[in-house]
Amino acid sequence: MIINSYGKEKDYREQAGVMGKVFLRLTKGKCFAKVHNRYINYLKEKPLYQAVKRETEEYFKRYYDKGKYPLFSSVEIEVINRCNGECSFCPVNRYTDPRKLKKMDEKLFHKIIDELGEMGYAGRLALHSNNEPFLDTRIIEFAQYAREHVPHAYIYMFTNGTLLTMDKFCAIIPYLNKLIIDHYDDGLKLSKNMEDINRYCQENPSIDRKVEIHLRKVNEVLNTRGGQSPNNDRRDILNMSCILPFKQMVIRPDGRTSLCCNDPYGKNTMADLNRMTLKEAWYSERYKTVRKELRKGRSRVKLCRYCDTKPNPGVY
Repeated sequence: MIINSYGKEKDYREQAGVMGKVFLRLTKGKCFAKVHNRYINYLKEKPLYQAVKRETEEYFKRYYDKGKYPLFSSVEIEVINRCNGECSFCPVNRYTDPRKLKKMDEKLFHKIIDELGEMGYAGRLALHSNNEPFLDTRIIEFAQYAREHVPHAYIYMFTNGTLLTMDKFCAIIPYLNKLIIDHYDDGLKLSKNMEDINRYCQENPSIDRKVEIHLRKVNEVLNTRGGQSPNNDRRDILNMSCILPFKQMVIRPDGRTSLCCNDPYGKNTMADLNRMTLKEAWYSERYKTVRKELRKGRSRVKLCRYCDTKPNPGVY
């Protein structure tokens, strides 16, 4: 399935009130283009923000505020902390990534997967995080091990597809529930290997249902990534908490867990899986402290202060 999000967008000006429409007229033109477009984006994002804020509050009132602490339902395992992408919106693109190269020890990967299997884990299991998973030549073996030992999990992976040959695609797809390929090309055209994969998917409907090819542009301006995005300098504080540290566990190659997927540098290291089990980590004092502060608002946690990610509780 090819997804192109750059079609003709809906005009959100109609959602502005009387004063909003006056503001849009006054800011029309090159001199005020930045503030004009920012307000258009606000109108576009407002319905999503309101819906996610409401659902997030409902989740907290149903569980956390009543002293109920469900186990994680989303796990991301980063087996290598590198990406070969050039995306200007990403804090770990190939030109700006300050991390020291690290690959996950195979024994540690097996430990994590075995624990998930023993607990009958049936949530989301991502074999990627802030990286390009195919930079690790073991990724197909890891995917097979994960599928065999955590059979009920929803196993998925994001990749930019640059290293994805037809042989690798055919080898890994049986072990995944979903493969999302973010194909970056400013002309929105498929490369030769993506054309081959797309054609193969079209000829095999059972495979096609498991694959999404997203046509993307390299220099998009996306979320602030906890205020760390190189090309997004917005510094607004959302008046809502965030569900991620209450539902998601992100594991870096060294076995340490990050606050969430917007913490690629591990500025908020929560636990060390070399020294504890997944459950021990999830219910550790460090996690409890951060969740308590975040429940009071994003401004209480430094990394979350300028983060504009709005994760839906129903997805994670």
